[in-house]
Amino acid sequence: MRTIFHLITTINRGGAENQLLVLASEQIKSGFDVHVAYLKGEPELKADFELSGITVHDDLATTAVIFQPLRFRKLLNKRNVIVHAHLPRAELVAFSTLAKFKFFASRHNAEPFFPGAPKNLSNLLSKMVEIRSIKIIAISNAVKDFLLARGEIARRVKVDVVHYGYNRRFTGVLSQENIDRTNINWGTISRLTDQKDIPTMLRAFSKFREVAPGSTLSILGAGPLEVELKALTKSIKLDQSVQFLGRSSRIYDFLAGLDVFILTSKYEGFGMVLLEAMDAGIPIVASGNSAIPEVLGNNFPGLCTTGDSNDFYQKIIDLSNTAYRKRILELQKIQLNIFRADLMNQKISEIYEL
Repeated sequence: MRTIFHLITTINRGGAENQLLVLASEQIKSGFDVHVAYLKGEPELKADFELSGITVHDDLATTAVIFQPLRFRKLLNKRNVIVHAHLPRAELVAFSTLAKFKFFASRHNAEPFFPGAPKNLSNLLSKMVEIRSIKIIAISNAVKDFLLARGEIARRVKVDVVHYGYNRRFTGVLSQENIDRTNINWGTISRLTDQKDIPTMLRAFSKFREVAPGSTLSILGAGPLEVELKALTKSIKLDQSVQFLGRSSRIYDFLAGLDVFILTSKYEGFGMVLLEAMDAGIPIVASGNSAIPEVLGNNFPGLCTTGDSNDFYQKIIDLSNTAYRKRILELQKIQLNIFRADLMNQKISEIYEL
């Protein structure tokens, strides 16, 4: 039986981590012996991995950073092992083991390998991983284009694009073609960081409340800007209609209460939450940048100008039209079929055989 060893920075709940769970579960179905090792943090998804038959290794998370490559090398005690690293720190640990194995790395973000570091250093570290790897797997064309344009990957042929895969959970039971125009529940699932541009969302919602005063905005997620964003919400007198709900795994319950899903990000490597909203039958309004048009479709009517709160406001006003809302939901249903988990697994398996 072929062994695949996934190495990732954490297995906390997040886009890359949830997607690894989908991929590893599909690989188990395909007959692989699948292992996951993580480098730090609480193993929030450990039970989910193990329920799918995946072996989870805690060893590295309790090992000092400097010794993690050596510890990982000891875990790789089988021949013919495929190592697949996810996120920069994990890529560097895999690179540093100096062991012989087939090495692949997935890039999940359209951002520097080493954010905050000088460009030359970030590019150098990225290219070190590139040289050691057989393939770099970008989760979207937007990520691939970013890596090449910034010079973090030297050879275009070294990068393949494999979109995230998705197993349907909601079966469209939440779809609503009609809504109460005066009481619309907005919602998003988002880390509270600068990338997500929550202030644009709040400004759009403030304007919307002028025409639909009973509306609410719920934000599922946490992050370093929470205090700042709550202060902004209070300063524009939205604190009674905006809820900051923190982190939760109860995605279905959250989506069930929404009329509109909004994503104001300045960029996304992919945007897994968009697939969840599509699956739940919630119409989406989102920034038209980076990978978002790849996920929703280049001509999707709900794409907005990045940072333009008036555009977001108008697109959500448009959703009060029943025919327009029905069209949006139909387009989302068609688009979701592109991102099947079994197709993702098949494409990655083909890359492993190179």
